[in-house]
Amino acid sequence: MTDDKIALDKQIFSALSSETRINILKKLDSKRRTLKELCDELNLPKSTIRENLTVLVESDLVRKRNIGNKWVNYEPTEKGRRLLHPHEMTKIILLLSSAALSFIGGIIEIYLFIKSAFPEEVLEGGVPLYEPKYLIFGVILLLLSVPFSYLAFRMRKVKKETKK
Repeated sequence: MTDDKIALDKQIFSALSSETRINILKKLDSKRRTLKELCDELNLPKSTIRENLTVLVESDLVRKRNIGNKWVNYEPTEKGRRLLHPHEMTKIILLLSSAALSFIGGIIEIYLFIKSAFPEEVLEGGVPLYEPKYLIFGVILLLLSVPFSYLAFRMRKVKKETKK
């Protein structure tokens, strides 16, 4: 697992001190863009966008991608993404923890249902008393663990794909 900490130095503070550079970084977060696309979307002159992109590239928050001979796309680096989304890993950990707790709770509830269906001591009349609520809660908790797991692994997959 990678270290999610970001060392904020003078260069990064300088890069983030401009509202224009922050807006450029936010625009690049959704998809790669060319200089012209950024100019059109932010309604700023090409020289202003180029100057601010240079600062972002030098501070390692944005990288250039040459596509063919003519086009240059810009995209945030991993450091830039972590600045924009600092708690992504926390969400994944919470979802996985919820999935694990739901699964374990479901197993325990089903175990309690089975134990209550076959008690060691039989009540009056020779009929065992079992609690269907244990089975219901157990199944619900097991079913809850599935979407929690799916969401956590889906978020992790998306995070890995954005690194590429």
